[in-house]
Amino acid sequence: MNTNYNRLKSESLKELFVKEIEAKIISGELKPGDRLPPEREMASLMGISRSVVNSGILELESKGFVAIIPRKGTLIVDYKKEGTPLILSSIMNYNEGKISLKLFEGLMDTRLLIELECARLAAINRSDEDLEALEKLILNVKEYLNDVESFVEFNYRFHHQVTIASGNIVYGMIFKSFEPVCKNLIRMYFQEGNYFQQSLISHEKLYQAIYDQDKDRAAKIMEEILLEGREELTKLLS
Repeated sequence: MNTNYNRLKSESLKELFVKEIEAKIISGELKPGDRLPPEREMASLMGISRSVVNSGILELESKGFVAIIPRKGTLIVDYKKEGTPLILSSIMNYNEGKISLKLFEGLMDTRLLIELECARLAAINRSDEDLEALEKLILNVKEYLNDVESFVEFNYRFHHQVTIASGNIVYGMIFKSFEPVCKNLIRMYFQEGNYFQQSLISHEKLYQAIYDQDKDRAAKIMEEILLEGREELTKLLS
């Protein structure tokens, strides 16, 4: 197995070690069944202490990327079959949130499933605090029309707030794990065209549906928002 391991220099060596191995696994450089070198050898190859390697491997094991097998060593796990929410978060952070068309399609399918349900639940369960948070996001972004970064933050935070308003904390945590890649995609969307006013109007309608506790209309508007973004971004990623 001809895998090169770069020497690492940083105050957060464990974090960098974990990210380095995760990147090799996600990219396919390290494949399911491959065995990592012994800890002492890894430490020498990467210019870090053995304790950093040991704690990093334990973290990789807790996430589900590797399995420590007595008398066999540390083996790479097939994350596509044995994936966990922690692995999902790592994949979404891989390559600074830049993803392939295939992964984008999977992400959007997942967002449609989760966010349509969250929109319905938010219309039923929203509190006064939820409504206030959503309204504040809309009012704030109106001061920064045509500013890409302001709309990136607005769009992501609005959708995250809807998952929170749903009352299902698991939905919120899943959506939060998409944050880096979601923001990158939202940024691509707004950089490509002048969608600011259209986006604002759509989210105002979504807010009103949630305010009115109209769960079907809320889900429908959420679907329209996501499908519009999906169509434009598919063109950019193809």
